[in-house]
Amino acid sequence: AAAASATKTWSEDELFANGETIYNANCSGCHQKDGSGIPGVFPAMTDSSITNGPAADHLNIVINGKGGMPSFKMLGDADLASVITYERRAFGNNGTVVQPSDVTSAR
Repeated sequence: AAAASATKTWSEDELFANGETIYNANCSGCHQKDGSGIPGVFPAMTDSSITNGPAADHLNIVINGKGGMPSFKMLGDADLASVITYERRAFGNNGTVVQPSDVTSAR
C-alpha cells in the first residue's frame, strides 16, 4: 500500500487532508498550528518565500533540514508530499501542489 500511495497521483484535497494531520503532528509545535511561527525563533508558514516560492527549495528544507530544523526524510514520499502541499496551500499561501513523485526525484 505504501508503494502504491507513493506512485499514484494524489488530488489536492487528498494531499491537503493528509498533510494537515502530518503538519499538526510534526510541524505545529514550532511553526504553530496557524502557521504564524514564533518571530526570531521559528519561521512563519504564512506569507513565506519558501511556502510560496519554488517547490524545490521547500522540498530541500523539509527533506534535509536547515539550521535548527531537523530533517524529516524519515517520512515516506506520500507523507512528505502531503505536508509540503499543506504548507504551500494553507495559511493563505498559493504555492504549488507537490506529488510523491516530486519527493522521490528530490531525494
